[in-house]
Amino acid sequence: MSAPSFGHLLAPGRIGTMAIRNRIVMSPMETMYGTPEGLPSDRTVAYFTARAAGGAGLITVGATGVDPLHPETPGGLQIGTDDAVPGHRRLVEAVHAHGARIQPQIVHAGPDGLGPEMHGVTSLGPSVIPSYLTGRPSAEATKEQIAAILDQFRGAVVRVREAGYDGIELHAAHGYMFLGSFLAPQRNRRGDRYRGTSVEGRIRVVLEALSAIRSEVGSDFPITLRISGYERVAAGRPVHDTAAIAPLLVEAGVDAFHVSGGVIDRLVTGMVNAADAGDGLNVGAAAAVKEAVDVPVIAVGRLHDPVLAEAVLADGRADFVAMGRPLLADPDLPRRLADGQAERVRRCISCENCIDTLEEKLATECAVNPATGHERERVVLPAARPRRVVVVGAGPAGLEAARLADTAGHTVVLLERAERVGGALVAASAVHPENRTYLDWLVAEVGRSAVDVRLGAAATPDLVADLAPDVVVVATGGAVVLPTVPGADLPHVSCGIDPERLPVGRRVVVIGGRLAAVEYAETLAAHGRLVALLETGPEIAPEFGLKRRTEHFDRIDRLGITVHVGCTVEEITSDGVRYVPAHGTSRMLTADAVVLAGAVVPDLTLSEAIAARLPHVPVHPIGDASLGLGLIRGATATSARVVQEIG
Repeated sequence: MSAPSFGHLLAPGRIGTMAIRNRIVMSPMETMYGTPEGLPSDRTVAYFTARAAGGAGLITVGATGVDPLHPETPGGLQIGTDDAVPGHRRLVEAVHAHGARIQPQIVHAGPDGLGPEMHGVTSLGPSVIPSYLTGRPSAEATKEQIAAILDQFRGAVVRVREAGYDGIELHAAHGYMFLGSFLAPQRNRRGDRYRGTSVEGRIRVVLEALSAIRSEVGSDFPITLRISGYERVAAGRPVHDTAAIAPLLVEAGVDAFHVSGGVIDRLVTGMVNAADAGDGLNVGAAAAVKEAVDVPVIAVGRLHDPVLAEAVLADGRADFVAMGRPLLADPDLPRRLADGQAERVRRCISCENCIDTLEEKLATECAVNPATGHERERVVLPAARPRRVVVVGAGPAGLEAARLADTAGHTVVLLERAERVGGALVAASAVHPENRTYLDWLVAEVGRSAVDVRLGAAATPDLVADLAPDVVVVATGGAVVLPTVPGADLPHVSCGIDPERLPVGRRVVVIGGRLAAVEYAETLAAHGRLVALLETGPEIAPEFGLKRRTEHFDRIDRLGITVHVGCTVEEITSDGVRYVPAHGTSRMLTADAVVLAGAVVPDLTLSEAIAARLPHVPVHPIGDASLGLGLIRGATATSARVVQEIG
C-alpha cells in the first residue's frame, strides 16, 4: 500500500498579504500559561515555539484581550496596554525563527469575562445576560460603552502590529464574549440598531469593529474572522444565516473566515466536541461560507486524521484546516507529514484531559504528550551518562518510559510477562476505540527503537538482578481491589473487567463506577444487554472532569443504562443483586450476570522486592503501580519524570 500524499495540506497558501508555508493552522486554544499580568510567559513561548518548529504554517494565539480589566480566564493573555508589546514581540520572534506565521485572536470578553471577580468592574454585553462561566449577569452596554470598546480594539491592533504579528484573528464565534454575543440571537435581546432580531442589527457591532481596526492598520494587514457556522442551540444561528452574512463581512475587511461551530456553555459542549460527535463536523458550514465568498476559509473541528484533513482541502470544501488538540498531542505533525512519516504522528485520543486540566490545574496538559505545557523541563536530551535501564511491564507507562529512555540514549531492556504488549491499554482500547491509535503508536515507536523487548518474561528480583541494571523502572500496573459482597463466588459473577469477553445473559449488573466500569457498561449495552450500574460512592467516573463525565451521562441515557450512586450492595444471589438505593429500602435487581469492577490501587510489591534485592540501584515505580488509577495521563507523566530523573 502506498503512503498517503498530502499535497494540498503542504501546499503554500495566502491570507490577504500573509504568505503561509502550508495549509495547517494551529487553532487558538486557551492554555492559561500567561503571567499574572496577562503577558506571554517563558512557558507560553516554549509551547508555541515547539509547534512552530514542528512545521505549523500559521499559529493562532488563544484569546488575547483588548481590555486588561476584563480577562476571560486567569492566565489568559492581553494586549490592551503598551507595556504588553515587548512580551508579545518576544513570542513573535521565537515563532518566526522557525518559519511559521503567528497571529493573536483579539477579543473583548464582554459578558463572559472575570472583570467582576478579579477587578470589581461590571461586565458588558448586548443585553443583561449571565456569564457562561460564573453566572453573574452583565449590564447592557450603552452606545457610548460600545464606542469605547471599539476604541480598545483600535488600540490593540496597533500594538499587535508593533509586536510584529503577521495578522489578527477577530473572535466573533460561539455566541460569547463581546462580538460573538451580539451575533447570537439567543443572547442579543436589544431593541436598538444593534437589536438581535435582525441580521443587520446583530452584525452591526462586528462591522463597526472591522471598520475601527481597518482605520488603524489599513487594507494590507490580514484579518481572519472566527465565526460559528452553525450554533447548535435552540434559537441559535443556522448555517444559511452565516453564509448570508459572509459577503457583508468581506466587504467590511475580512480576509479569511475561520468557521467553527456551537455555542459556549460551562462544559464547552458544542465547541470542543467528543468522539460521539463524529469527525469534521464543521466542514459543511465551512463549505457553505466558501461557496458565498472569494476569500480563504479555514475549517476546524475534529480534523484529527491528516488523511481526512487532506480530503477536505482536495474536495474544495476549505482552503486551510485548523488543528488544535492534534498539535497538543504531536507538535511535529506537519513536519512528519512533510517527511513522509504520517504513520509516526501521535494522534489525539479525545480523552479531553486538556479540558480537565484547565479546570484542575489552571493550565492545559495533554494525556498522550506529557511535554505539552512542559516543553522546557520535559525535553528529552542525550544522556550525559548512558545507563542500562530495565523496565518491567509493557503497558502504556512501561512502553513510554522505554521509548523515552531509548531516545535519551540509554540501553533499555523491557520485560513483559504476557505474550503481547499493551497491558491495560488493550482493554481500554476495546471500550474507548480512540485509545487504539495511541497504543498502536507506542508499539510502533518501541518497535523502531533499540529497546530489547522480552515477552513472556515474568520479572522476579533475581531475574532483574541478573540483567545488571543501573536503573529499574517498574510499570506493572495497580492492584484491583474487589468489594467484599456475599455471593461473589457464584458462577455467574465475573471479577474484574475484561472487555474482550461479554458475560452470558441479557441482564447484567456492574458493581463499581470507575471510568473503565462505565465504559464497559456502555459496551455491554451497545451489544444489546440491559445494564444496571451500582456505585457506592457519590459519583461515577470521578477520575475525569465534568465535561467527559457529562458525555458519559448522555451516552448512558441513549443506551438505556440505569445508574445508582450512593447505594449499598447487600448480596449477590443466583438470580440477582440485592441492594439499597440512596435514601431507599432494600430491593432486588434481576441479573443473569454480575461484574465486580473493583478499584485500582497502587501496587508496590514488586518494586519494593527489587529494591530490597538491589539496594544500591534506583528503583522507580510509575503509572498505576505508583498512582493507583492514573489513566493514560498518569502513565505518560510519570514516565517522563522518571526519564528526566535518570538524566
